[in-house]
Amino acid sequence: MKRIGLAWGAGAGVLWSLVPGFLSELLHPPGQAATVVLSGALTGLLLSAGMAPLLVRARRWQVVVLGLVSLPLGAGSFAWFLTWSHLAVLKVTGVHFRGVMEIVEPPGYIFDPIGSFWWMAEMSLHPMPGLICLPLAILTAIGLRRQLTRFAPLH
Repeated sequence: MKRIGLAWGAGAGVLWSLVPGFLSELLHPPGQAATVVLSGALTGLLLSAGMAPLLVRARRWQVVVLGLVSLPLGAGSFAWFLTWSHLAVLKVTGVHFRGVMEIVEPPGYIFDPIGSFWWMAEMSLHPMPGLICLPLAILTAIGLRRQLTRFAPLH
């Protein structure tokens, strides 16, 4: 995958991370906001790298399907990265963020990245966010395809 595709994917991931960041109020405190942005960038890189080989060869309708599939997959991956980053923050600093729930009993927290993946993937498809996010996911896939094929040699 071209570097421009990776950079574009990371940037798109950061922008997409602002959606749950604002909707779920994850952008406060600043440390939690940093985990949101980092998780978004990692998700964008992962999805872009995974979709790139498919997008380059895809027909228009296939790009639309890939865009639709990318929304729950990206949302779930974002939640998975976010819970892991919150666990890392907890282990290093002792600070609890929302991805790792604080409890009284040992070990003192609940950590469920798989549950978070499925919950966020499902939430991304609910009617209110879905009406806005599904078309944006399609546009993101189209944008990534354009970046990947921009300087491709003609066959």
